Amino acid sequence: MKSEKKIMQNCFLYNKNKYFCGVNIINMTKRQRRVLTVIILFASIGLVFAQTIWIFGVFTNIQNDIGSKVNELLNNVVTKVWHAETLTQISDGFNSQQNVVDSIVYSPEIVTHNITAEKIQRYFMESYKKLLTSEIPVEQRVTMEQLDTLIVRELKEVDLSPDYKFNLAITNKAGKKILTMGKYDSNTKLKIYRKRLFPNDPEGFSEIYYINFYLPQETLIVLTRIWPMIFAAFILIVVILSLFIYTMYVIARQKRISEIKGDFISNITHELKTPISSISLAAQMLGDENIPQAAKNIPKLSSMIKEQSKQLSYLVEKVLQTSVFERQSIELKKTNVSLHAIIKEADDLMTLQLRNKKATLITELKAKNDIISTDKSYFVNVITNLLDNALKYSKDAPKITIGTRNEYGKVLCYVSDNGIGISPENKDRIFDQFFRVNTGNVHDIKGFGLGLSYVKKIIDLTDGTVSVESEKDVGTTFYIWLPLVNNS
Repeated sequence: MKSEKKIMQNCFLYNKNKYFCGVNIINMTKRQRRVLTVIILFASIGLVFAQTIWIFGVFTNIQNDIGSKVNELLNNVVTKVWHAETLTQISDGFNSQQNVVDSIVYSPEIVTHNITAEKIQRYFMESYKKLLTSEIPVEQRVTMEQLDTLIVRELKEVDLSPDYKFNLAITNKAGKKILTMGKYDSNTKLKIYRKRLFPNDPEGFSEIYYINFYLPQETLIVLTRIWPMIFAAFILIVVILSLFIYTMYVIARQKRISEIKGDFISNITHELKTPISSISLAAQMLGDENIPQAAKNIPKLSSMIKEQSKQLSYLVEKVLQTSVFERQSIELKKTNVSLHAIIKEADDLMTLQLRNKKATLITELKAKNDIISTDKSYFVNVITNLLDNALKYSKDAPKITIGTRNEYGKVLCYVSDNGIGISPENKDRIFDQFFRVNTGNVHDIKGFGLGLSYVKKIIDLTDGTVSVESEKDVGTTFYIWLPLVNNS
């Protein structure tokens, strides 16, 4: 039965009698959050690793495909060089045969009529052997211009762009460069494709040559082909990691808000008891017929009820402020109101707090035009937050000044105190949600880091701006610039 209740607590009611069970992020323990973080982290790392392996595999496949096409290209080039040389040899063969015949006709044996068929055959064989074994320089057999023309043509034939740049060299068997084209570098880290030139030469009769070829932009060519896949994988990884970071942020933020709400409810409940008890006691005394009318001290009881009612109103406003941070958006019900009237109402709400802290509040309401467009209840909270903040961070006998004046076609409202001030490194963060200024050795300042972020939020929605000037151990001044309804 207990286990069933526990399950029911972690489930949401779904379709009347059915329950949809899930993880309550707000009530997750520290260990559960750590486990969830590790799971998401490893899942993200696994995704990145899988995407990397996949992209590397695609890269290798395309690189191999280019390699196959380059090998096909070189085979075609070598074949066509051999065909061209064969045609040349056939064309030149007639001249070679005539030379052989001439050598036989004018030989001493013919002249002396001392010749046989065997001698004629021997003359032919020796002449052709001399022709075959004669060393012809490679530059006389093929030119780099010829290879360049053939390669550009073959690039298109094997589905590679004829615009690709390439480097080329002809080397001997020992690797010595005989002819080069482009900025050929034998020490390049790119793959060099090597193919034997003149593969039909008889072994041992002539030197062996090789054609060496590589694409200096091969890596870029491969990347150009797979960049859409890389881009898609990158976007997917960024989205997943962003969601992971955002999830962790939401979990931390919701946990923080949950803790603040718990502390706030505990504190506000405790503080509500005092005014409620005081008002209840005063009402009981006023309604008790056994107490003489003269002993009731009606003016004192009336004053106490009034002050405790203000305290209740102040605490209720604090409760309402916390709801702002649970909303995605706030819609202000704007009306034309007097800024001076708002300040006076806030002053009235803060009377008890000011008196308890023995603070002096100086008002300097000098603005001749103070009509603004805002939600009065929200903006009263803005002023009370600034006054409350000045009380919290002031020294003994706080001195607070609140005033207004017209400048640059707007109304300026400022709240100044003689408190502990704000250090430069904290000044840019004071409007961040949950941020609290370090108070050093002072540990009795209550707060949740929501007041000034609330102020900034409401002022932004009122189309105003807020800034702060502060000096450590001297004091702080908040400046609020607000547009006027009638700027004439």
